[in-house]
Amino acid sequence: MDDFLQASLSYPTVLFTVLLGVMLLYWLLVILGAVGLDLLGGHDHGVDVGHHADGGHPLEAADATEAPSAFRLRQVPVTVSLSLLVFWGWLLCHLGSHYLLPLLAFLSAGVAGTALLLAGALGATVLTKLCVAPLAPLFHTHQATRRQDLVGQMVTIRTGRVDRKFGQALLDDKERSLLLEVRCDAERGLKRGQRVLVISVDDEGQSYEVEPIDELLDEAPKRDRV
Repeated sequence: MDDFLQASLSYPTVLFTVLLGVMLLYWLLVILGAVGLDLLGGHDHGVDVGHHADGGHPLEAADATEAPSAFRLRQVPVTVSLSLLVFWGWLLCHLGSHYLLPLLAFLSAGVAGTALLLAGALGATVLTKLCVAPLAPLFHTHQATRRQDLVGQMVTIRTGRVDRKFGQALLDDKERSLLLEVRCDAERGLKRGQRVLVISVDDEGQSYEVEPIDELLDEAPKRDRV
């Protein structure tokens, strides 16, 4: 036990020991619900992290949340990747103090410790990347589709008729498959399998106004002539 504590509190392991203590406190607060999992920022959802939304570059305003991005660790929340980095760094430095430092006795304690610190940080990065890949699906989220986002979408009628009281249509693309309540004047004569365009949203009736595509195409030249 004395050897364990001595190694944990000696350079360079002590740096990771302090960070490990901070991370353990953080996860305790997460369990208690005092802080959120994405305290330092969420993951990238596969978005290119080379630019910010305002057009700037990460190197122009680097912060703690961007360090994991440089190593492509943002497939999970920043706190998760940092926790893994700290854990693996602590473990590698702890083991290195027992098995590697004796082999570097010809170097000064500071130089040997720094070499172990760099090696531990590099090894921790590699091990964290290996851990992040299988963990990424657990943190994958889908952004909910807003009703207004469906305006202008092409849908297919799925019911035998569509009028002001009844009608359904299917939005089926590569990203989603949604069955929508749609409404249209009965005189339009919409039939099952017909392609129509969503032109507006009725929030009160929780439905969508649709129009036949052929009629919209016929009206376009008329508007151009006017």
